[in-house]
Amino acid sequence: MLKNILADRYTDYMYNFVKKVIDDIGPRASCSEEEKRLGRLLVEEWKPICDRVEAETFTCSPNAFLGFMPITVLFYFAAVIAYWFLPPLSFAMAAISFIMVFFEFLLYREFVDLLFPRKQGENIIGAIRPKGNASRRVIVSGHMDSAYEFNVFYYLRDFAKPVVRIALVGVFIALGGSLAKTIAYFSGFANATAFMGIGFTMIALTPVVGIFLFFHSYKPVPGAMDDMAGIAIVTGLGKYLDEAKTNGDWYPEKTEVVMLATSSEEAGLRGAKRYVSKHLKELKATTTYGLFLDNIYDEKYLTVTDREIWPVAKSDPELIKMAQDVAAHHNWPIAVRSIPLGAGGTDAAAFSVKGIPSICLLCQDISQVVPNYHTRNDTYEHIRPQSLAVSLQMVIDILKRIDEK
Repeated sequence: MLKNILADRYTDYMYNFVKKVIDDIGPRASCSEEEKRLGRLLVEEWKPICDRVEAETFTCSPNAFLGFMPITVLFYFAAVIAYWFLPPLSFAMAAISFIMVFFEFLLYREFVDLLFPRKQGENIIGAIRPKGNASRRVIVSGHMDSAYEFNVFYYLRDFAKPVVRIALVGVFIALGGSLAKTIAYFSGFANATAFMGIGFTMIALTPVVGIFLFFHSYKPVPGAMDDMAGIAIVTGLGKYLDEAKTNGDWYPEKTEVVMLATSSEEAGLRGAKRYVSKHLKELKATTTYGLFLDNIYDEKYLTVTDREIWPVAKSDPELIKMAQDVAAHHNWPIAVRSIPLGAGGTDAAAFSVKGIPSICLLCQDISQVVPNYHTRNDTYEHIRPQSLAVSLQMVIDILKRIDEK
């Protein structure tokens, strides 16, 4: 797939950077000391190549995003039991279960976070000025943290997505069924045969929903493709721009480049959300675009997102077209795909929902649960070095097209 592209000269640097972090720092849970160690390493790595580098701290409840799952499962169990004896109570339990899933897990809202301990995260920001006056800005970003291992993904593999969907269906059935029986309960028709069928369906789905008591462990995975590879590409871009100042390669004329390494993406995009919230006024004041890199391991799966279903975010059509044009220029196949149910969201969504044009570039087969996604298998041995070079070249070329608009 590579044909003498400029970014190839940074392949070894990026791959070795991934390897160094995985070997020396290891897994990096959201807001952990290991994540902060990576942040400090990036500050030292970026200082020589950026005009300004800083760390921005924030607080969040990183364990809330997944930690609510056992709670919602227990409410589901209570709804199933109460369904047979007291339908109004069943509906109340099912509604609580559904609301937690809907707001915390589907919409990425901080709905139950106050129930969990607060911790401090740090976003690392490096700014690189253009040759002239900056009339626009491009944020290029990856996230520093790695996920807790998803037991469902590791042990069930290809069956994981159906299990997630069936469990969600179970929550919907419990909500709708208990509501219908509650209405019938006050109308005197609660013993109808149809309600017996709904009740037995809820019981049948209980083992599937129950799996989510053990959905994830509290042991973070190495996080090589997700997302040390993205961090390495952001850092590789900084190296390229630093050298381009003196070696005659293309360098932006009027576009400020912001290198952003976010904390707590795996905790529900908390770091990206905090950054957008803090900087929204300046992001709106100067035309700003977001290029996000996540899940990079094989260039033949080069993908640009068009929407993210769970956070309800739509990617920018102009940036999608740029990505397609760049890939076509290099004769690289590129897919335009939505982040599917079961795969969550990316930091790009935190920007898109606030009106900042953004896309996420991936090199992952998102049509299935690959063995190295959110499991202990997410090691650098599964990253093709060429995928780093292809992704970096995509970023450089998109940045160039934005600068020359």
